[in-house]
Amino acid sequence: MKKIVSVFVLLSFCIFGIYAQTADEIISKYHQSMGGLDKFKAHTSTKAIGTAPTPQGDFPFEFYQEKPNKIKVVMDIMGKKFVAQAYDGQTAWMLNPFVGDTALRLSDEQAKAVMEEAEFEDPFIDYAAKGHEVILEGTEDVQGVPCYKINLTKYKGNTEKENTQYYYLDKETCIPIMTKTFVKAGPQAGQVMETYFSDYKEVGDGLMMPFSFEVKSAGQIIQILTFEKIILNEDIPDEEFEFPGEAK
Repeated sequence: MKKIVSVFVLLSFCIFGIYAQTADEIISKYHQSMGGLDKFKAHTSTKAIGTAPTPQGDFPFEFYQEKPNKIKVVMDIMGKKFVAQAYDGQTAWMLNPFVGDTALRLSDEQAKAVMEEAEFEDPFIDYAAKGHEVILEGTEDVQGVPCYKINLTKYKGNTEKENTQYYYLDKETCIPIMTKTFVKAGPQAGQVMETYFSDYKEVGDGLMMPFSFEVKSAGQIIQILTFEKIILNEDIPDEEFEFPGEAK
């Protein structure tokens, strides 16, 4: 009996090892399909312009992000620049020109959500060294596309920062089709957000990027974004992200 138990213990370790190795192989193929791991590591900034369709019309927007953790989203609404969210590495802020000319610091909860979004580097790069855990949970169809389902738990064991995301990668190409995020902070705290990616194109420096995003919660579309232009690795002045205090 003891020998049988030992065999099953050994078998369980073998199975776990196979799945861990398979997850890493899938992640490797994902990086290759998107342009190569070297391209990911050389990626330092993103600038993009696009439109956000709404019931009130299509609003142009600009998106800025720079390594390691700076982000800014600006929408043009009725000719005024609305800073939906920004983080300069220290302060998370926003500016609503329809209620005043002063940029506002975000609350701690809102800031936490923006800071998570501002993390620039692909989370699968050196994920173990970052404290992340990756588990392959089998396969699942997304909009009729067979996908690998990968559970990414960021900052595993850190009660302040731990967050779980599911990545659904096309089984044939390993390109992301959808991510599912359990929101812990911000206005959507407690909700499950599904983000669908499509219209992949090669942009500068050889990386593939989706030009269309659709965000759903509880089956309802809450945001659609369409990029028209994406520019990589262009220097973005610090002033672009900096908390301005008084709007200029």
